[in-house]
Amino acid sequence: MRIAIIGAGASGLFLARALAHKGMDVVLFEHRESAGKKLMATGNGRCNLLNKRLSSDCYNDPSFVSPLIHEFPFSRLRKLVEKDWGVPLYEIGEYVYPASLSAIAFGNYLRGSLDGEIRLDSKVGDYRADEDGVTLFHDGLRERFDEVVFATGGMSAPKFGSDGSLNKVLLGHGYQFNEPRPGLTPVLVKEREGLKAISGVRIKALVRLLDEGNEICCEEGEVLFRKDGLSGIVIFNMSSYIARRSLKEPVLEILPLPSLEGDRGEMLSRWKEASPGHYLESIFVPSFASYLLERSRRTGQTLESLIARIPFHWEGNGGFDESTVTIGGIRTSEITSDFRSKRENHVSFIGELLDIDGICGGFNLSFALMSALKLADSLLGEFRGPAL
Repeated sequence: MRIAIIGAGASGLFLARALAHKGMDVVLFEHRESAGKKLMATGNGRCNLLNKRLSSDCYNDPSFVSPLIHEFPFSRLRKLVEKDWGVPLYEIGEYVYPASLSAIAFGNYLRGSLDGEIRLDSKVGDYRADEDGVTLFHDGLRERFDEVVFATGGMSAPKFGSDGSLNKVLLGHGYQFNEPRPGLTPVLVKEREGLKAISGVRIKALVRLLDEGNEICCEEGEVLFRKDGLSGIVIFNMSSYIARRSLKEPVLEILPLPSLEGDRGEMLSRWKEASPGHYLESIFVPSFASYLLERSRRTGQTLESLIARIPFHWEGNGGFDESTVTIGGIRTSEITSDFRSKRENHVSFIGELLDIDGICGGFNLSFALMSALKLADSLLGEFRGPAL
């Protein structure tokens, strides 16, 4: 069987390896000058490939993802990567990385271990599916394949090649999309005064997302301050919650020292009495302590209330340029449970191109892997007998 995979990102590379190592004739098309560019920048360059607490609740569409995780639980994914692919893994808490802790090394390994053809700088213009296969129109040519798989990703991080450039072609074939929006991105806030002085400071905090005074969700984690807003894993997750909901007045409340119990006003008085000149620096770095003092003077908000919760009003997000994953994409109602098109014969879709996204921590790469493996099982089962 001859298979064209459009897009040499994470899901495309995963599928190519799964199929080529089972004897399939795989041709991987990539419109950029190199394969796996976004993959090799993930996880702050370390490639957070899996998460030990893989769960459907960590995705926007649990009902679609749940059967997939049941078939490909964390234990099976880990065994496949370590035993079948020969890539030892390393755990840091719940996060699971290649032992090299290098996304570049992992990406290079994937590319180098493929038993298939990779065509770089190749532009796919359209395709025509029929009962017997698919004709692919690319680079001024037409070429025949038994199956075509679209693994073109979303629109996040376009500098790495994921720009949604083929979405118009798929819309022309009648596929229904949910509007693509940036997800897992820094948050821009209205209260920017003073943030420049603490840009780069990180604190542990509980973050509450409010809308019109009502709590939407909360999560504990590390918050990174920027001159224009907030970043960090917990903030990335909040940005996706906001993008998926029609919130009127989103507010992020940062609750520093989440493990501190008791009356914070009383504690503040004791700290001030013990060390009048530096009482905030006993719990915060000097620049953040100065920020709190200055914000209290400027706004009239008491220090007691600020160390309990610091409100920031949403002004926007970092856009696709700074986003990690795309929210939206081809609706899951357009595909079968094994990622085959319901509209056309011999056409399939996997990875970020679909309207499935997860929170930070390896969940999106896990979905890229699971969707690739599920489709590989289906194709191999149809044409070669036993599944993987």
